[in-house]
Order: sequence, then structure tokens, then C-alpha cells
Amino acid sequence: MKKLDKTLIIGIGNNTRQDDGLGWCFLDNLEKEGFNSDNLLYKYQLMVEDAELIGEYETVIFVDACKTELKEGFKLEQLFSAEQVSFSTHAVPPNQILNLCETIYNKKPKAYIIKIQGFNWDIEIGLSKKASLNLNKALLNFTKKSFS
Repeated sequence: MKKLDKTLIIGIGNNTRQDDGLGWCFLDNLEKEGFNSDNLLYKYQLMVEDAELIGEYETVIFVDACKTELKEGFKLEQLFSAEQVSFSTHAVPPNQILNLCETIYNKKPKAYIIKIQGFNWDIEIGLSKKASLNLNKALLNFTKKSFS
């Protein structure tokens, strides 16, 4: 496993809601492969306070489950800072966290999101078989990428 000391990987989700736990399972797998656990962060949702945290890293990778159909079962996209208005502060999207980091702390880490397609969202621990396959594809792709 490659060493990414200046990279923070944030797994977003809830492992008690079946495939919503894909982000966390991604981190679990990285840790098993010897990835530095100090650079892995498990979150139920992003909050405005995360803007300060991500400013300490050169690169931030968000990993989250999605309900949208993805051709390969996962998708890696570069993220850019964007101001987004929302009616709730329950969850803040990653591009808004980037915007706050840039606006408040004058820091601009490179950012990416890995979306992994999920299928089941009931209250239950454990991924669906199809989501597990998509997780494995995403992990395999991640190990081949360079984020510097």
C-alpha cells in the first residue's frame, strides 16, 4: 500500500444502515492493508468544523455510498470548492467544506470523492453482495491511483 502521509481519507456513512456503511468499510480495508490509521477519519456526516481539519492536509479524499447508478459501480471525481446554500445544517457537502477551508483558513487542499454505489439502506449491519463487489472494485482502483 502506498504511503500518503499528507493525505486525509474521510469515510462518510453509517455502518448500521447496510450499504450506507461503504465509506467506513473502505477505510476498514485500507487499515487492514497497513494504511496509517491517523490519516483515516470515520464520519456520519460532514460538519463545518471539518473545514479547519482538512486544511492541515495537501490532499483530502472523501469516500461515500451513493444511490445513483454508476457504470463501474464506483466513480472517482476531483472536487472543487463551491458555495452551496442548503435549508438544513444536518449535512454539509464536501465542496462546501472545501469552500469554507479556502475562505476561512486560506488553504486549498486537492480534493477527490470516491462514490460507491449501494443498493440496500435498511437498519442492519453488513453490506449487500452487490455493494461489496463495488467496494472491491473501488479499492482496487484506489490502489492504482496517484493523488500527488
